[in-house]
Amino acid sequence: MNQDKIKRALCETHADLLHIILYFGGFMLLAQLRALCLAFRLYASGQAVNRAVRELREADILNRKTWVDNNSDLLLARKYAYRFFGDATSQEVATPRRPSTMAPYIIQARKIDWLLDIIQRKGLTSLDAVDDYLARCGCTVFLRLPDLPGYYVNHYDIFTESGPEEFWEQADRLEVVTSWRASIARAEPVQKGEAGPPVTLELAHRRGVYIERIFPEKKAVRLALFAGLSTRPQRIMDWVIDAHMWLKTLMPQYRSIFAVYALSDAHKAALRAGLTGTAYNRQTPYFRARLVAAHLDGEVNIAVTNTDFISRWCGNIQPTTVF
Repeated sequence: MNQDKIKRALCETHADLLHIILYFGGFMLLAQLRALCLAFRLYASGQAVNRAVRELREADILNRKTWVDNNSDLLLARKYAYRFFGDATSQEVATPRRPSTMAPYIIQARKIDWLLDIIQRKGLTSLDAVDDYLARCGCTVFLRLPDLPGYYVNHYDIFTESGPEEFWEQADRLEVVTSWRASIARAEPVQKGEAGPPVTLELAHRRGVYIERIFPEKKAVRLALFAGLSTRPQRIMDWVIDAHMWLKTLMPQYRSIFAVYALSDAHKAALRAGLTGTAYNRQTPYFRARLVAAHLDGEVNIAVTNTDFISRWCGNIQPTTVF
């Protein structure tokens, strides 16, 4: 049997496992992949997942990169995995691009950590169930920038609370920006046109701020920020205010619940200290003073939560600024 046939047979045997990796961007921590495969009942044990991964690595379908603890494996899908799911030849599929730093890998691992908690709490037993749940919640945590125009349209009924004019103006601007980005990626000339001010939902995504859930019955939106060590309170409040002001343009009756996810107890304590410090005067916490100045007091709630990411997924190795 030639190599292509061997690879195809392995991809068919482990199609669900590979689909999970590709669905979440083409890379994943082995420990998180094991957790997902067991939650979805794809394999009988963690050892069975390890064996499957070993077979796929030996066949050059998966590759590995050492994780930040210098011990764990970060798995990366190689070109053949994309060929298999696209039913394409080698010439039709580009070699996957790899981030030049660990930062994108870390933020994706933090998102998967967040998702595993939801899977456990909600009893989700398949990737389809996860996809359905996130869509029903209006969640954007795993959406890519090109997905955002479709997200706008899918939430037309909610985003037109203030009327369709503002909605379509933002949706059209986002389509233009998305088209420009696609042209640049293909090294094609960019069509001249007026995109107008940037769409705040896209800016939020670029900053790492995502819609976690929309609560139409409560007139509330919960947003998530996976804060890093370099994320300062001033920046958090800038982003909180910008995100809420965007929401008000489409859903003026909604309030915001802003969840800031910390890496550890120490990180949580530092963030809380910065947000509740009395930088403006001795009575008013910093976060409230900023909200009052923006005329948003009472419209935004902020909560800092420790996810124990460093101890759970990084072997409790002390983080560096890459986090």
